Amino acid sequence: MNTEQTKSLIDAISMEEYVQKGKLSQCLPAAAQITLEQAKAQADEVWIVEKEKLEVVSFDYDGYTVNLTFQTDGSYLFDSMDVWTEVGNSVGLAIEMDLESEPDSGSGTSKLAALETVERIQRFAANVGMELEWFEMGDERVCLLPSAVTLHYLKQQNRWKLVKIAGAHRSVEEVRSSLSSIADAMN
Repeated sequence: MNTEQTKSLIDAISMEEYVQKGKLSQCLPAAAQITLEQAKAQADEVWIVEKEKLEVVSFDYDGYTVNLTFQTDGSYLFDSMDVWTEVGNSVGLAIEMDLESEPDSGSGTSKLAALETVERIQRFAANVGMELEWFEMGDERVCLLPSAVTLHYLKQQNRWKLVKIAGAHRSVEEVRSSLSSIADAMN
């Protein structure tokens, strides 16, 4: 795979497939893989966390940013997504959006449409026979999927909106335990 394909390969991944499989790397075509060098060649941003020996490579897309985290030796660790939306003439987190104007039809045109509200992820999960676990953490609701992916929602006005997707990095049991501990400490 050449470096020009990296960003378009990631963009072609269905969000529904991603949350079910748990990692972007598991959604790529069979022969494809993304190396640190390939990712850095097309990245919109790269930063190094020297203390942990990590490199984070970010790709900006319409409405979200994909972050791939590698060890500095090039080993792929995990991925996540920050979800954004247009707010007037500026870009901001999805929680700043006027949610009253968005119909909850479940048939939005956004790549993230099936996940962007609590109601939509619940419908999606019901349609595919997936059980969801929910954790209340103050002003945040976190949804744990069987793949160990977590969906993070913040409430704005009368609707919970998706602001982050964290791909699988640990087992679902470890994530559940961690989320339970955090939720218990906050509530």
